[in-house]
Amino acid sequence: MPTHRICKSFVVESGHMLSKHPESCRFPHGHTRRIEVVCSRPTLDENDMVVDFKALKLALKCFINQLDHRMALNSSDPLREDIERVYPDSVVVFEDQDPTTEVLAKWIFEFVAQVLAKGFETGAYRIPAGQVTLERIRVWETETSWAEYGP
Repeated sequence: MPTHRICKSFVVESGHMLSKHPESCRFPHGHTRRIEVVCSRPTLDENDMVVDFKALKLALKCFINQLDHRMALNSSDPLREDIERVYPDSVVVFEDQDPTTEVLAKWIFEFVAQVLAKGFETGAYRIPAGQVTLERIRVWETETSWAEYGP
């Protein structure tokens, strides 16, 4: 069945530590991450769009920005307490999971799917509940490596 598809990208600077990794990735390091939100709809809305790019940006920006200039950690990372003590507002914790790019993609997918299901409205910008389908979230870790999550 034909469908219309769009992609809205976000860029964040984020760090992580992969406590389960056998080599250098277990140490603190960062990435410039590009996050792609791919949505679809079988027919266009009254404005001839799948969803307004700005509406999507407004609906997701605060959530996505939780990663910007933050350190993502596994809840059981041995350095978690020290990092949170020194930089209390800089940590995003993932319960018993290393914050791999795959884990981040699923975490973002689950949030965006909820927003699209219940809808969003602010001022002139609106995403009608249940009318836009989230196809996938792709998170680029480097310019040559990405992870994707979708149904």
